[in-house]
Amino acid sequence: MVFFDIIIVMSLYPENDKKFAEVKSLHLPEGEYAITSSGPIGVRDIRQIGDIDMVVSERLWNKLATQYGVQITQGFKKIVVSPTIDVFSEQSFPDRDPSAPTAEKQIKDAEIINGIAFVNLRHILYFKETMGREKDKADIIILRKLLNIT
Repeated sequence: MVFFDIIIVMSLYPENDKKFAEVKSLHLPEGEYAITSSGPIGVRDIRQIGDIDMVVSERLWNKLATQYGVQITQGFKKIVVSPTIDVFSEQSFPDRDPSAPTAEKQIKDAEIINGIAFVNLRHILYFKETMGREKDKADIIILRKLLNIT
């Protein structure tokens, strides 16, 4: 007699899964967006994320801007697609450090996980270290461990 084990993988953070499913439902064009900020950590089931921040190509930015409008918050341009999803592009950050990875580079270097593009962890670490916000300190520790950086 043969027995089969069935393994069901359950996410530790089902709210993250709902947010990523919302991104999938947008049917964004491949190679024109990537989830940034805490999203690449959340997709790895390391912690609960708040909202979804995405960087997009200028072409996709223009399309979404027509559909949803552009808001300016604390000097940054963004598109609010839903209460869960904020979209940024190169033009969102007028005083961006010229040595920082561009939106285009972040999208080009993105990792595809479960059919969704995520900014790679090295870029996320760069931005979190550069911003130096208190809320990013725990993520910096996590990212350094994931990347084997001491």
